[in-house]
Amino acid sequence: MSLTAALDTATAGISVASSQTAVLSRNVANQSTEGASRKLANVVTINGLPSVVSITRVTNAAALKSLLTAKADDSRDGAISDALTRLQSTVGATSADDTTSPTALISALSDDLSTYAASPESTAAASAAVQAASDLAGALNSASDVVQQVRADADAAIADSVLTINDLLAQFQTVNETIVKGTVIGADVTDALDKRDAILQSLSAEIGISTVTRSNNDMAIYTDGGVTLFDKAARSVTFEATNAFAASTQGNAVYVDGVPVTASGASYEIKSGRLAGLVEVRDDLAVTYQDQLDEIARGLITAFQETDQSASGTGSAQAGLFTDGGSLVVPTSGTVSEGLAARISLASSVVATPTLLRDGGISTNGAAPYVYNPSPGQSGYTDRLDGLVDSLSSKMTFDTSAGAGTSISLSDYAAASASWLGVKSQSASSAAAYSATVKSTAATALSNATGVNLDTELSKMLALEQSYAASAKLVSAVDQMFSDLLNAI
Repeated sequence: MSLTAALDTATAGISVASSQTAVLSRNVANQSTEGASRKLANVVTINGLPSVVSITRVTNAAALKSLLTAKADDSRDGAISDALTRLQSTVGATSADDTTSPTALISALSDDLSTYAASPESTAAASAAVQAASDLAGALNSASDVVQQVRADADAAIADSVLTINDLLAQFQTVNETIVKGTVIGADVTDALDKRDAILQSLSAEIGISTVTRSNNDMAIYTDGGVTLFDKAARSVTFEATNAFAASTQGNAVYVDGVPVTASGASYEIKSGRLAGLVEVRDDLAVTYQDQLDEIARGLITAFQETDQSASGTGSAQAGLFTDGGSLVVPTSGTVSEGLAARISLASSVVATPTLLRDGGISTNGAAPYVYNPSPGQSGYTDRLDGLVDSLSSKMTFDTSAGAGTSISLSDYAAASASWLGVKSQSASSAAAYSATVKSTAATALSNATGVNLDTELSKMLALEQSYAASAKLVSAVDQMFSDLLNAI
């Protein structure tokens, strides 16, 4: 080998070692940076000399895909679990100490009615029974308020999620353009690729996605329902929030480029991400539970309705102790009356005169033909009270769509509703815990596959220092040879 060739080889070695050391230093500096991948200086031999031709990064497409899916599932399950925990507060404790749930309050009302029937002359017992009924109506009002607040909060969170998605898509577009342009000219785009992956992870937490990588590192994004979120440019995600919620309020759908992705029965409905979980809470779980509360309220009005006690008995049944906001109309059997739990209240007449609970005539303020006591005011009369106690444990028809039973007693229906909510809440909590574990495992797997191992990088750096020293020594030797040669001339 000539001295010139030897010098070229040594100089190239120093250059390569310097470039590789710079990349290793960059890796070490980013070792604790979340999402930073391990960078590599790619060395090839050109005309017999080593040369760094590009900087690439370590990737694992399968691990990244798993993490994106896991983050979407975790966010969805977490949103559902949090909402159900709030709804669970409306049924009180699950122990024998429960005194605030509809089930417990129906039982308390039944007990107070039985106590009143045992002492029908007691005005204190009459007042206690009416107070128990008032507590029950108030609990249903409060539970309905909680349900609608949960729906309203979910709707507001949907609006926030949509804003976040649009912001992330705008960031993605900027970074993606940088990557494509840099790839075309052969620039180092590894940091930009890391940033793009980080954006994808944040985006997947909001909405389930899939990606397709094309030439020049260009990327397209689709929802897990198949709608394009990004293809050369970001698509617009739109949503109109609802100011206030009642049982009859239907929340608006989320649209991607004009295509509904959350509407019930939508062809391209999203399946995961926080957005999907919030929509399920707002439009499904909370609505079903509201229906059950409304059915309990309807059952109470039905159980305590008053019928025509005249000889002809042709008058229609009228609301008694419990009313739909003061109305005398008895709701249709077996059909949910939307928002009834929020409107149920006691008849003003029985609040003023609790003994009407014993005598009847609540709907007519003590007047015929809805008075049951054959001798109005007779303190020993108990038939009406006994009948009311029986009505709470007698079968009645409930709306099948509410999901808590069809032909069971009101007491059992309230218990079934609490059980339904408890099962849903426990299931959601378990799903959230599992999803969180899967997400953590997926994140660790991606980090292990593509992240920086400090010990490995330092070991490589030591080897490069030795290589650099050897090349430098060769340069020094060649320089000495040139000097000796020149001195000999």
